[in-house]
Amino acid sequence: MGKIILLLSIAFVFWKRGNLCSAIAKYIYARGKSESWKKWFEIAERVGAMSFDNKLLRAYLLLKDGDVDEANKKFALLSMERLTPQQKLRLKGSYALVFWKKGDVNTAIEMLEEVDRELPTTSTYGSLGYMYVYNGNLTKALEYNLKAYEYNDTNPIIVDNLALTYYKMGEYNKAKEYYEKLIDMNPTFPEAYFGYGRLLVDMGEVKKGLEFVRRALTCQFSYLTMTGREEINAYLDRFDEDEIYDEV
Repeated sequence: MGKIILLLSIAFVFWKRGNLCSAIAKYIYARGKSESWKKWFEIAERVGAMSFDNKLLRAYLLLKDGDVDEANKKFALLSMERLTPQQKLRLKGSYALVFWKKGDVNTAIEMLEEVDRELPTTSTYGSLGYMYVYNGNLTKALEYNLKAYEYNDTNPIIVDNLALTYYKMGEYNKAKEYYEKLIDMNPTFPEAYFGYGRLLVDMGEVKKGLEFVRRALTCQFSYLTMTGREEINAYLDRFDEDEIYDEV
């Protein structure tokens, strides 16, 4: 009986070998103290038997880390595998972000629109909703982000997209309504605090607004962050030091 259990254990490890290495990679990435997660994904790829989910995650994390060319390569290779219709849509939803970062936002939007028609998800609503704002199509952005809000009004990215849309349209009171809801969610991404702070400054609450802008700098940034540290610091540089640091 013991030998059978041992053989079954060995068979299980062999069958799951790629995913076990991927699990180590994900653990290391979550800790954020080392880039060895990339090596563990490489090991997972070499030993084989990686799941679609792990391959997709690896490509996405490479993109998030700023390695656009390698991410593009991994997405492209994955697209050539035998995938289910749902897997193809999930892949396209993430692959679209590569085209956005390469400056081809129209292709990114087309890809996300196809995914949205077939497999609407919170993630797709978040990505496509921002793309419409980014591309300057505010009428479409408002229509879509209101629809996204109806779909999931507890997702911080969806709420942020709607608040940003109203801000870009000059509807500050509506923007403030959604930014306040967003801030109550304690979001972890810098766009939330930068957007709300900038709105407050434009509405005349300068000191309070700048405090929120500064708070954005305490958030974690990645290559996929919509607002970079440089943009935030450049914004702060427009104001006198006493405006930034004085108490409200």
